[in-house]
Amino acid sequence: MNKQILTHYIEEYKLNFDRVNQEEIYKWKAVKCYQDNWDIEADNFYEMLLASLSKTKNLLNSGQYFPLRMLLQYAEQRPTVLRQLFKDLYNEEEDLFERIQNFQTGINLINIELFENKKSYQDQRAIIVYLVLRFPERYFFYKFDMFKKFSDKLSLIYKPVKGHLENIGHFNSQCELIRFELSLDQEILKLHKNRITADCYYDESLNILTQDFIYAVARHLDRVVLVEKPTPIETTETNILSTDLTNSGDQISFRGKTVNFIQNEIENKRLGDIGELWVMRYEIEKLKNANKHNLIKQIKHTSKDEGDGTGFDIQSFDINGNRIFIEVKTTKGRQNSTFFITRNELERSKIEKDNYYLYRLYNYNEQKGTADLLIIQGELTNICNFPTIYKINLKNN
Repeated sequence: MNKQILTHYIEEYKLNFDRVNQEEIYKWKAVKCYQDNWDIEADNFYEMLLASLSKTKNLLNSGQYFPLRMLLQYAEQRPTVLRQLFKDLYNEEEDLFERIQNFQTGINLINIELFENKKSYQDQRAIIVYLVLRFPERYFFYKFDMFKKFSDKLSLIYKPVKGHLENIGHFNSQCELIRFELSLDQEILKLHKNRITADCYYDESLNILTQDFIYAVARHLDRVVLVEKPTPIETTETNILSTDLTNSGDQISFRGKTVNFIQNEIENKRLGDIGELWVMRYEIEKLKNANKHNLIKQIKHTSKDEGDGTGFDIQSFDINGNRIFIEVKTTKGRQNSTFFITRNELERSKIEKDNYYLYRLYNYNEQKGTADLLIIQGELTNICNFPTIYKINLKNN
């Protein structure tokens, strides 16, 4: 993300706040209305759904886009089936992508049965609306066209492709990074707080505000921004085999600590996302310099395309064209600052031991976008010898 462009648009957003707000304030009212009326166990599911979604306006009905109209027909004729589909969609214990796909599959079955020649309109955009209305502190309103225009204007590395489910993961990641930048601007926070009236949802998480900003950039703020091209990455790079390293380990201590683990985890997640984007850019430049332009479009930001659990963050190529698997660990501290490896990352490093790389970004400077880089090649068994967490599955005798 180009910080110069982002800063420009934040200033433009503040200057145009009143104009944008007049058109977009309905989103906060829609969430409040939903939160006040939603009851998954309501006796009359149709009436409850009608009341809950009554203020969604352009979110679910615009132009030739009619997801609300179709959803209400499903609720009227197949309330039991639709109720269960929403229960499954809102089950936060399950994978997000699977829930979205399962909801679409279930809706398509109803639609074929009732309206064989009509579109259901229950696409990613509509389903994300349902998720935001239920969990406004977890999700962000999404539109493909909005994300595409924003990606172009902010010079994002990821370019969304219409219909691709992985767009959602990349969009959410960008939203979280932008939300942090907005949270630092006291003027925006004051403007945002003052617009919230009794019939609006109080957006304490700033998720709706974040999407509002992104939508404003895509639609309302069209001033041309002239910026210098991003400077090439400058870094001190060190390469080493994992077998040449050892883990210093730790002595067990029973001394108590008071640590804000929740806030630390939020900041670590944000820093981790920034580090992965840094490495994506580094890999693109590496392949450009090696004249491997045909491989650049095949680089995959796997942690955003597929989610966590694959055992690596980025799938790229070395200068010989061999596929490599990269796990990124980022710190603003020194090279030997403590970091953690998951079991999946360890096991993946064993499977792909000849093509597995741990990119340790350290001395990361967020303002300058600079970092030093230690590249560790090979399986991580040699440095993963001090477990700190054990998974327990209790069974009844």
